[in-house]
Amino acid sequence: MDLLNRAASLELPDVARGWGEDRWDAYVSSEDELTFLRGDALLHTDINPSNLVVGDAGAWLIDWSWPTRGAAFIDPACFVVQLVSVGHSPESAEGWAARCTAWANADPKAIDVFAAADLRMHRAIADQRPDQAWLRAMAEAAQAWADRRGITEAGL
Repeated sequence: MDLLNRAASLELPDVARGWGEDRWDAYVSSEDELTFLRGDALLHTDINPSNLVVGDAGAWLIDWSWPTRGAAFIDPACFVVQLVSVGHSPESAEGWAARCTAWANADPKAIDVFAAADLRMHRAIADQRPDQAWLRAMAEAAQAWADRRGITEAGL
């Protein structure tokens, strides 16, 4: 969690000012919901076990191939889905995320909006590639998290 907090403390470089996060835009229910996903935090957005390297010499967040600018809680939220996908309960995963300053400071409604959009996105991707079991696992993890937050099929 220290690694995610350190990444969140990085200042947004000037080159990233135009890198607005939009991959979840097609999956929100309204234009108003988009405001919850906007922000000026530098985001990694590809939080997964392969990109978190922890060893005796320290910890690194690697493979910044999809960096963007958006709401600071998005990276911890992505981590929540990853944790659920590897067997954590949604409650446990959110407990870990709560150790991130960006998560703790986030509006719960913003997290709900993200959880709903992320669920829709993971379902759409999994449906497009039904032969990819890991995509279905991510959609199932996103569903479990949405259920935990009280998000129904219809949304918020």
